[in-house]
Amino acid sequence: MSRRSLSWVAAVAVAAAAFLYGALDDGPPKTNADRAHALAQNFACPVCAGQSVAESDVPVAREIRRQIAVWVDEGRGDDYIRDQLVSAYDSDIDYNPSGSGVTSLVWILPVVAAAAAAAVVVTMLRTGRRSAEAEILSSGTATPSDVSASVVAGEEVGGLAVVGEEVSGSAVFSAPVMSAGSGRSWRAVLAWTVVIVLVAGAAGVLVARFSGSRGDDGSITGDIRNTTRELIFEAQRLFGEGDMEAAIAAYDEALELQPSNAEALTYRGWLASRSGGDLAEAARYLDDAIAVDPGYADARLFRAIVALESQDADRAAAEIAVFDSLDPPPFAQQLVAQAQVRERIAAASDAAAWQAVAEVFESPDDSRPAFGATGLSEADALAAVEHLGAQGRVLDGLRVLDWVLDSHPQDAQVRAARGWLLARTRDPELADRGIDLLDDALDADPSNPWALVYSAVALHNRNGPGDRDAARERLARFNASPQQPAELVALIDSQALRESLR
Repeated sequence: MSRRSLSWVAAVAVAAAAFLYGALDDGPPKTNADRAHALAQNFACPVCAGQSVAESDVPVAREIRRQIAVWVDEGRGDDYIRDQLVSAYDSDIDYNPSGSGVTSLVWILPVVAAAAAAAVVVTMLRTGRRSAEAEILSSGTATPSDVSASVVAGEEVGGLAVVGEEVSGSAVFSAPVMSAGSGRSWRAVLAWTVVIVLVAGAAGVLVARFSGSRGDDGSITGDIRNTTRELIFEAQRLFGEGDMEAAIAAYDEALELQPSNAEALTYRGWLASRSGGDLAEAARYLDDAIAVDPGYADARLFRAIVALESQDADRAAAEIAVFDSLDPPPFAQQLVAQAQVRERIAAASDAAAWQAVAEVFESPDDSRPAFGATGLSEADALAAVEHLGAQGRVLDGLRVLDWVLDSHPQDAQVRAARGWLLARTRDPELADRGIDLLDDALDADPSNPWALVYSAVALHNRNGPGDRDAARERLARFNASPQQPAELVALIDSQALRESLR
């Protein structure tokens, strides 16, 4: 085979390798979500054994994934993200060794090995060329001038085809190509071909890696945030039309582009809770949204509802408290009222309180400890009584309150609760007795807000002669009081007491 033929073979090998690597390699991440996931795979979970941040679902791994998503959406580079995580969690978190110190050998040794391999190939070729030249000259079948002439012509000399070219009147030998008896020439050609293919492969990978990739300040199709906003609008439209599945798909697509978008995370979680009742999945999306934007009121409201449906009243109460502090928009406040979120939280908290009280109270009378010796608080007992009252268990509620009053006979709030429990019954005689007990509580503590509001509502509901005036007077005293518990304000609003007593 002539040198020209071999050159064509090498060129074809280069082109084929470059084409294959360029076509088959996936290239860089095409979306922010892809890049965030790829980065998460490069870091070890700080508290797990053998799991990456991408694989683990423990809280710290989820927090790292959320932070990576935020940095990616901000346009931070990989080096910045790696430095931040290593600074926060130490170098053990990084699966990729650094380029300094002893770990630099991981990067240096492959380069040294490649250079050594190249040196071996070059030495082989030079040795082969010199051996071929010596063989030709020592065979006696050709003189240097014959070799020179044959080199120029590309003819076979002494059974060995030699190729070369004339430079300034002298023959310059290149690598011997091959002849029937030249195994070394075959090895040299094979070595060069392997080197060329490897270089071509690396070039193909580089082409695939850098073609079509998005920089920190750009995107494949325009501005990423505009695209995300359009997808969110589309999801809202689809949800309004009742197409839940398509709306979820639109939110998923928005999160592919911007995985730290708090609005998309919030409503993706909300739809998860509405569509299939997957409360654990919904909670994950909503927790991610809150971590990204703690002041997003919608996320707090939806997380409270999901917590309620998961029987987690404490988490629901905490989320609704934050929600109230954020000056939420009117539509969110309307949803709270429509879904009776506060009432459901109160009912769930009351039920939990009753469970704690019942463990002690339902023991036999002769072995029941005094309330003051149980470690329970008056608030626990009052919440338990609310639960019993809502279930119509008035007698049990009265027994609990009497048990508390045995230890705290002058507690005005407990005495007011006893009157309120009776005043809410539909029995007129019990209601009258309840109002009398509320009057007694006010005699003991005229400024007690519980007694003031409970008696105002009870008098308003009885609506007997003079009851409206008495109710109005007690409401006015409450309005002038510096102590106005939120649950009492909510009770006044739920009864529309201010409007009715004007």
